[in-house]
Amino acid sequence: MDVNLKISVLDFRTYGVEMLLLRRKSDEPLRHRAFKSLKAWSVLPIVLAMTTLLLPVATASASSKSSGHHYVVGGSIAALKLTRLQMLSSQVGVGVAPITTYSGQLVRAFLVRTSDGGASWKITGTFPREFYPGTTAFTTPQEGYVINGTQALFTDNAGRTWQKVAVTAGPVGISVYGDIAWIEVEDCQGSNSMQGPCVTRLESYRVGHLRPFMNTTVPTDQPPLAHVGPTRGYVFGSGGISGNVYATSNSGHSWRAIANPCEQQQITGGSASSATTLFIYCQSGSLGSVNDALFSSSDGGTTWREITQQPLNGVLAASGATGQFLWGFGMDAKLWESSDGGDLWTVAAGVKFGVSGNITTYGASDAWHVVVGHGIYRTLDGTTWNLLK
Repeated sequence: MDVNLKISVLDFRTYGVEMLLLRRKSDEPLRHRAFKSLKAWSVLPIVLAMTTLLLPVATASASSKSSGHHYVVGGSIAALKLTRLQMLSSQVGVGVAPITTYSGQLVRAFLVRTSDGGASWKITGTFPREFYPGTTAFTTPQEGYVINGTQALFTDNAGRTWQKVAVTAGPVGISVYGDIAWIEVEDCQGSNSMQGPCVTRLESYRVGHLRPFMNTTVPTDQPPLAHVGPTRGYVFGSGGISGNVYATSNSGHSWRAIANPCEQQQITGGSASSATTLFIYCQSGSLGSVNDALFSSSDGGTTWREITQQPLNGVLAASGATGQFLWGFGMDAKLWESSDGGDLWTVAAGVKFGVSGNITTYGASDAWHVVVGHGIYRTLDGTTWNLLK
């Protein structure tokens, strides 16, 4: 099975908001305000020791109690307990389910699995205490990596045990394609005055390995990263006043700038459905202005077309594998969707806004949207959504 999983830096930066919402589930204005401020969020990296350590965690005898419920490895857990998920096929996926107290303190986080498209979930493993993963990058339900702001861990037995990955700085993004995993780290100690206070680096791992075989510098600071092949990918410039898009075909050993329509405008969002289908938001006014313009390319950035009838402001949540089905969150706290590559947009009826902006896709039209404490919205045709609790 050819696994194509793309996870952006923005996706990881939102996990703190999710934990906050576990305490404030009923505060809808807070959800809206938090989402609008996501672009300003940053991760404070901490340099990790280069030691590989096996972290034992509980097996089937492990349990956590919260609000009178008893959770054990091998037991069932409700979909509304998840904060994020990753689908490996239309039916099989993994997810993260943190259990907290009424005051919002993390008790324990579990690795969970579905075999029926997200309708039901089983606990397969337990994360180390006080570890809440911001992003997952699994190739099978048993084997994968997770990160938070300071660590990266690996498991090959569905979370029964975890090993520490030898990242060189604080992880801010992770993705996997085939047998290659990329971890984006923010290095604030190995930089110099010409580069600025911090440098973003891309570390490449062969799946199952704990040390990178390549460590390269990314040409822009904490950019959204699109992993479109084992060694191929794009980064979309962010954090500066100019917009640049770079491509690599050798895991970041070298980067080349490609044409993009933003010119001297700031890129406020970017994603790639494949090696040739790209999307870019250009900010022509103030942050979140109505002047933000969405462009698409079907030839890897050689030519671009502007999508004029679009309701979004710099946030394109996800796109299907072909670029035909698109989803995004507007500043009106609504989920918008398009089934024709962005020419026509409609509001997804009945879908509750989730502050994380996290939409997981598989194939051309299957998508899952996690709303913390509420459930998982799922569509199998790109337009019809059902709530899984």
